[in-house]
Amino acid sequence: MNCTEITELPDGEIVYVHGALVSALATLLDSSVPWVWILGHRPNMVVQWWNATVPLNVKGAVISGSVRDLRLDLQMPTQDFISCAEEFDDHGLVLIQSYRQMPDTLDLERIPDWHQKDVLIQNGATMRIYLPHAVETARVQCFTKGYLATVIGR
Repeated sequence: MNCTEITELPDGEIVYVHGALVSALATLLDSSVPWVWILGHRPNMVVQWWNATVPLNVKGAVISGSVRDLRLDLQMPTQDFISCAEEFDDHGLVLIQSYRQMPDTLDLERIPDWHQKDVLIQNGATMRIYLPHAVETARVQCFTKGYLATVIGR
């Protein structure tokens, strides 16, 4: 993994991973932390119409048709994400790993950048990964000092 030196912060640490793919970043996740929250995933990175079957409502009804600019947030067990991480390799990613599922009403877009970390930690978050696009530089922020050094070398 091609990464910078780990930078220690008063409230955690950060490392930048160059030429990153999601499957490589998944190796940095702590398998003992049960949840990941993927924010704003777009199954089709190109804004174009494509055929898909999507949920119509929370009751389970689905509809098939042409969709465009589909975007979703997804919470899932860490192990489930790790097992399918390669499927995200063509994509960028915003991922939060946490000890608890995030509340229904938590919307990071409504929280100022300077306050997001505190809100995430209050809700059990341990790590935030931001990869703008596949094979770019990812920012991995761990809210626990010392953790990244234990996984970067393996």
